[in-house]
Amino acid sequence: MLLFYIGLALHTIYQVIKMKTPQFESALSYLPERIKRALIFLPDNLKPRVQEIRIRAGLPVALTVGGRTLFVRCSGEPCEELLSDLIRAEKGEIEEIFLGLCNKSVYAHLGEIKEGYLVMPYGNRAGICGTFTESGNLRDVSSVNIRIACQIKGCAEELAKEFTGKGLLIAGPPGSGKTTILRDLVRIISRGNGGKCRRIAVIDSRGELSGSSMGLSFNDLGENTDILMIKNKAQGIEMAVRTLFPEVIAFDEIGTAGELQGVMQSFNAGVGVITTAHIGAAEDLMRRSVTRELLLSGAIEKIAILSSGKLGEIKILHTKDAIAGVNT
Repeated sequence: MLLFYIGLALHTIYQVIKMKTPQFESALSYLPERIKRALIFLPDNLKPRVQEIRIRAGLPVALTVGGRTLFVRCSGEPCEELLSDLIRAEKGEIEEIFLGLCNKSVYAHLGEIKEGYLVMPYGNRAGICGTFTESGNLRDVSSVNIRIACQIKGCAEELAKEFTGKGLLIAGPPGSGKTTILRDLVRIISRGNGGKCRRIAVIDSRGELSGSSMGLSFNDLGENTDILMIKNKAQGIEMAVRTLFPEVIAFDEIGTAGELQGVMQSFNAGVGVITTAHIGAAEDLMRRSVTRELLLSGAIEKIAILSSGKLGEIKILHTKDAIAGVNT
């Protein structure tokens, strides 16, 4: 009878997590039971702020919260110290997590694995570490980093006021909230924010923006948004311009010449573009070849510079000022 009530209590707690933090709960579903049980007992006010769950063979389970690293005690209590009762993952559990992420079919996910990640429901993503062969195949998985998607409605409201329909680049260091800001900005300008509702085409190469599964988006991207799930973003931009008649195209992480060419195609067709880029500081905008060419192309009107670990702290630069500031 005691075991029954313990099981019932755990089930109830799990359902509460599922209702309040679906992205976090979905991530837990891929973890071994003993690790999952510890994370269930994390403080309720912490769960929605967890950005990453890092599982390393033989090492303590680590969380990234607001840019900080927290470890987890077996009781579910978070701490910053390396204590003796931290929950640690075993090598076999890493393999179990990996196979679960692949839905037991590694072959079906070879394309993603070769790029070092696996797509998960609700826009979550798992980075995979191990030994990669010359052909790009993975063996001896040593760690898994589950990056938890986060939808914070309202975090881009001030940035939305700066958007005129022309090109916008959201730039900042890893973990600064670029995808979270982009997601909310798309939602706001799609539904109009008290003004004109804009037709938006989202090119979602990894499902992070929309959290799409089986044709349904688990994240709110607004009522006037089309979502194109395609791995090749450059190809997706071309398809969107030709077939979806968007006013704005949005995609995450510009990084290739092909994507830059796609942006130029959109610009020449009169379609605004919103995208993101990794930079350490504003000066890096002209140091990275792809962002330099993007700014010099004329397709970007404004740049939103994000600060690490401070979601919502945004500095707006006009492209001409950013170029002049670096060149002088």
